[in-house]
Amino acid sequence: METQSFVIMLRPANKYGEVGTDETVSEHFNYLKSLLKDGKLSVAGRFSEVLIGLVMIEVESRDEAIEIMTNDPAVKAGVFHAELYPWSIALQKK
Repeated sequence: METQSFVIMLRPANKYGEVGTDETVSEHFNYLKSLLKDGKLSVAGRFSEVLIGLVMIEVESRDEAIEIMTNDPAVKAGVFHAELYPWSIALQKK
């Protein structure tokens, strides 16, 4: 089955900065590493001048993308707010 590209934009949510945030962000990072290992994560990082993260995934459906986004430990814990956008790749380095 052909995959689809999606971008997840992450921004601080209400619980960002509370006690335990560092541990939750660490769980988030490990979650992203597991997606990379599973071949679903294309790229992840944060903008250097603002506290916004970008996660690009390649999955089989929008439902799978939503599941990945909502299962992120930092999203579940209310540390990050997540928004999902379909992404159409026009050019890509090979």
